[in-house]
Amino acid sequence: MRRLLAVTLFVLVAIVGHGPNTVHALELRVSYSPANFSAMYNAVAAEFMKTYPDITIKFETAKSYDDLLQNTLRATLINDAPDVSHEGLNYIRLFADRGLAVPLDRFIAADAEWKKQGIADAIRNIGPTGDKTYAVPFSLTTPVLFYNNALVARAGADPADLPTTWDGVFDLAKKIAERDPIVSGFYMEYSANGAWGFETLLFADGGRMMTKDEGDIAFDQRQGLAAMTTAKRAAEAGMIDLSRDNARQSFVGGKIGIYLTSSSLLTDYERQIGQHFSLTMTPIPLAPDGKVLAAGNGMIILTKDPARQEAAWKYIKFAASPRAQAIMAAMTGYTPVNTAALSDPELQKRYLEKPNYTVPLRQLSDLTAWYAFPGENSAKAAAMIVDKMQLVLVRKLSAQAALEDAAKEARKLILKK
Repeated sequence: MRRLLAVTLFVLVAIVGHGPNTVHALELRVSYSPANFSAMYNAVAAEFMKTYPDITIKFETAKSYDDLLQNTLRATLINDAPDVSHEGLNYIRLFADRGLAVPLDRFIAADAEWKKQGIADAIRNIGPTGDKTYAVPFSLTTPVLFYNNALVARAGADPADLPTTWDGVFDLAKKIAERDPIVSGFYMEYSANGAWGFETLLFADGGRMMTKDEGDIAFDQRQGLAAMTTAKRAAEAGMIDLSRDNARQSFVGGKIGIYLTSSSLLTDYERQIGQHFSLTMTPIPLAPDGKVLAAGNGMIILTKDPARQEAAWKYIKFAASPRAQAIMAAMTGYTPVNTAALSDPELQKRYLEKPNYTVPLRQLSDLTAWYAFPGENSAKAAAMIVDKMQLVLVRKLSAQAALEDAAKEARKLILKK
């Protein structure tokens, strides 16, 4: 009798487990950076899983795009990479060049709804990856200046009439620092996410990292010197070379007057600052032919398993949809790469009530791609430029010497000469 009962239970479990309504969940591994945007990513995943209950999302995080890159590359060596990764737009090329990212063209061609989704044009803004599509952009962020309005007013300036030139920015930074010895007038993020800091200043002055045909280094021209000189002026204005995380804490703690960083931090800063002081975000100064660096991340598929690739494409398509993009923009300072999301009523209300959030939108006509050097030494060359900029900031190297050294080393790394 006991044996008959056991067999009966086994048969029932087998029938139920393979019935027509059974959902066989597939766990999709997705990585992203930075971890402080976890609430937003979780909200997007929750909406995705409502649409696709047979797929669960397991997130893996990193502190920065640089850390995420290294984590992903190490994982590929041991065949343990995530299925999808939100990599920095400047690193998409590296994954394409190394044959690690899966080309997405066949998914796009087979998806009848793709063209209606409103994202296709955004792919053009993520930089060159040859004649194939390797990533779908998820988020857009631009370099901006954050002002602590309380410190601005204390320095005798008007928070409603902030500077629009670097001369004005550094003059105000010095006045802020002079008022209080424990307050720094200015800080610029430069040491994470590749050569973001240097490219921000270079592009703003109309410069290029390489010639159009990528036959030679081009950042060693007048615009490159201007970028290094801006770093020198930051040091002269009293910038302290803090780590990125320490600098961010100092700013929200009211100890830095003007902060150059990514617009994506706006919501996070508002939350941390609360009522302690008001915050104004402005575009960075641009030369007449200057451009705004379009940073953010793009989604790539790394899994080689066909079934997991299909699930990965569903996630990517959903994350780029107007619904997911509206969630992303409402919970961060990111700007949607899908312009259809801008018609979301809640998002429109935010832009109307909070002018800071419209700053990246005003920069859209001036965007240029976050650049990545070609070849296997791309990340190494970017890190080298960051090291040279740091030497200028700590006054161990002149702007001219740092630029010349960086160009010489870049030619060795990228051009092999």
